[in-house]
Amino acid sequence: VLSLFSPTATFTITTTNTTFTGLAAIESMLSDFIKRSKTMEHRVLSIVVDEREGKVATQQRYIGELKDGTKMDMLNCNFFEFDEDGRIMGVRVWMDGVGPLR
Repeated sequence: VLSLFSPTATFTITTTNTTFTGLAAIESMLSDFIKRSKTMEHRVLSIVVDEREGKVATQQRYIGELKDGTKMDMLNCNFFEFDEDGRIMGVRVWMDGVGPLR
C-alpha cells in the first residue's frame, strides 16, 4: 500500500485534527490500526473522480472489531489528492463518530 503514496504524503484525520506526514509515519499509523484490529471491512459506497485536478472522493462504510472487543460500524468520507506521477500526496479522512485510527 505504501508504494501508492509519494514520499512526502500526508494523511489527515480531520475529526481528530491529526496529521501523519511521510511514509514512515503513515506506515506506523496503518500498522498500529491493523495490529489492534480483529476484523475489518471497508465498503466503498460511492466514488467521485476529478482526473483533471487529480482528486478522488469516496464514501465508505467501515465495519470492524478491535482486539479489545470494541465493535465499529461507521461512515467515512475520504478525500485523495494525487501528484503528477499518480501517487497519493494527501488523504483527508472524516469519520462518523470516534474512529479507530490514531
